[in-house]
Amino acid sequence: MARYILSILGIVVAGIFIDIIVPNGNINKYIKSIYSIFVVAVLITPIVKFISKKDIYTLQYEDYQINEKLMNYINNQTVKGMQDRIVNKLEQEGFSGIDIKINFSLNNNEITLNSCEVNLKNLSISADKQNINKYEFISGVIKENTNLADEVILFYE
Repeated sequence: MARYILSILGIVVAGIFIDIIVPNGNINKYIKSIYSIFVVAVLITPIVKFISKKDIYTLQYEDYQINEKLMNYINNQTVKGMQDRIVNKLEQEGFSGIDIKINFSLNNNEITLNSCEVNLKNLSISADKQNINKYEFISGVIKENTNLADEVILFYE
């Protein structure tokens, strides 16, 4: 910063000397034009240096690390959203009081669904759905939303 200020002061002093030494006439116009170019060059030098720094615009992947707590939170919310969608779909179809828990694991921040536990302890079925197989119907809704196999959908009452 001090160099920049000294450069500006130097160019001002040079301008004063040029104005005193150079006589009026055609040559004065040309010298002042050249002097103006030098003034502009001195004034924009810090901007050029700032823009030419490659480190400002180059982002390194290693500089950024994945926040594990954030990733766990996001993955838990994703699974919770699946559970909520299943419960909401079942409630729309006349099955209420069902508690769904999807068991999952994380591998390189990717969710792998392992199983689904369905608690039917507080199950209430609407009158128009009384004659259907509740296990098959609930399994179908779960498979539609999770792609889990029948063997890993566990019911308990």
